Amino acid sequence: RPPAAGGPSEAPGADAADLEGLGRRVDRARRVAGWVLAPAVAGLILAADPGQLSPQAHRLAAVAAWTVILWVSEAMPLGASAMMAPALAVLLGVAPAKQAFAPLAHPLIFLFLGGFLMAEGLAVQGFDRRAAMWLMARRFVDGRPSRAAMAVAVVAFVFSMWISNTATTAIMIPIALGFHETMARLLPDDPGTQRRLAKFSGGMVLLVAYAASAGGVATPIGTGPNVIALGFLAEERGVHYDFFEWMRFALPTAAAFLLLLLALSARLFPAPAGRIAGLTAQVERELRALGPARSGERRAVAVFGLAVLGWIAPAALRLALGASHPAAQWARVHLHEGVVAVLCACLLFAVRDGTPERAPLLPWSRVSRIDWGTLLLLGGGISLGAMTFDTGLAHALGRWTLDAAGPLATSPFGLLAVATGLVIVLTEVTSNTATTTMMLPVLIGIAEAGGIDPVPTTISVTLAASFAFMLPVSTPPNAIAYGTGLVPLPTMMRAGVWLDLLGFLLLLAVGAFLLPALL
Repeated sequence: RPPAAGGPSEAPGADAADLEGLGRRVDRARRVAGWVLAPAVAGLILAADPGQLSPQAHRLAAVAAWTVILWVSEAMPLGASAMMAPALAVLLGVAPAKQAFAPLAHPLIFLFLGGFLMAEGLAVQGFDRRAAMWLMARRFVDGRPSRAAMAVAVVAFVFSMWISNTATTAIMIPIALGFHETMARLLPDDPGTQRRLAKFSGGMVLLVAYAASAGGVATPIGTGPNVIALGFLAEERGVHYDFFEWMRFALPTAAAFLLLLLALSARLFPAPAGRIAGLTAQVERELRALGPARSGERRAVAVFGLAVLGWIAPAALRLALGASHPAAQWARVHLHEGVVAVLCACLLFAVRDGTPERAPLLPWSRVSRIDWGTLLLLGGGISLGAMTFDTGLAHALGRWTLDAAGPLATSPFGLLAVATGLVIVLTEVTSNTATTTMMLPVLIGIAEAGGIDPVPTTISVTLAASFAFMLPVSTPPNAIAYGTGLVPLPTMMRAGVWLDLLGFLLLLAVGAFLLPALL
């Protein structure tokens, strides 16, 4: 008998519509709250007694509060909110315009831009689809979306041990998006299934970004804070760690966090199906249909391979020839990651694809398709972070937090807990490199004054600087993941809170037990 009107057969669609409407109302309320809270909180900060803060730091605190509230509420596009920060800072006399907007030309922006352009070039030539098909056709995956996500995460983790986590994310995100498109074609086209797929794919994109950040802590060259910590320990304490001594404690820590990340991702972003029937066979057919790699694909991969060589050359030369060798010194100074990325990206416009039309590997018309909003978000975030340190606001926040901890910061474990937690919070809204540069001298001084061995805390804090998972502006990999459009900000924040907490607990265990046993 056919169900009555409004019966069970209509419930799923009605429920989905109700949930979608509720989501829109919540988003609208969050945006309105942002526009109310941002000026209110900024005004209260400006009206408050600055205490020992300089006038510039006091005004910047109001700008930072305004910006963070707009980011969290998404009252306006994140890139626009980020751009507003340096403009407001100039209006309030925090910094001159030339200084405030200079970070928009930060080398990291050009590394990001070059990575975007190379990813787009690989996509134009079809390599991202071929790579996705090849990886999904592996026997391990066996048509299971959860295993596909695990595969791309592990590859991102391993890659980021040796090259920039930004570059790694730019490589792997197109592959993850290729997985998403293939699964979307093979899964049933009903709203419920496609909604679950979108949630899973957003989680897979986040998984790639987070795995890249985790892999960066495993080697001395994986991320900037590692190099800074090694330098501080050598200069201030006379403690030297070579490549493999660092990996003795950093690799197990990063691997343990990767396992936590995979477990949490499986719980928060379940696969839309345990196994997609015919996925492996379909992927193999599509892979065969692509035929052999075309000359354009091979040339685009060659350009990207040249970029990878440029990124790892300084570290490789330093390890092979020694840091004092002229070639190693030249590479360290001149082969900056951003320079390599831009030069190789420009090659995509010059090298032809080998077809009779002699089209460039990346047509200029495709440049408009890269995520310029994410570049503005990153530039504004770097600007805000730089002014936080230039005005002394970051240093004051660090001192206030440690002073507020009182006796807790006078014991080895207490200092470890307070410092690690503080850095995880700071690095969510400021550069991890800048946070490490500012915090390490302060922490080493506090530890030595209290008769505490500063090495375990220094290393734990350094690793914590890479554990920033809540906001798109926290790290370039986060920004790339957000730029795909598959990751709503509340989703990133919810996953990021859990990962920050798990990372904090892991680093406490590492600092309290692993490091004292190994160092």
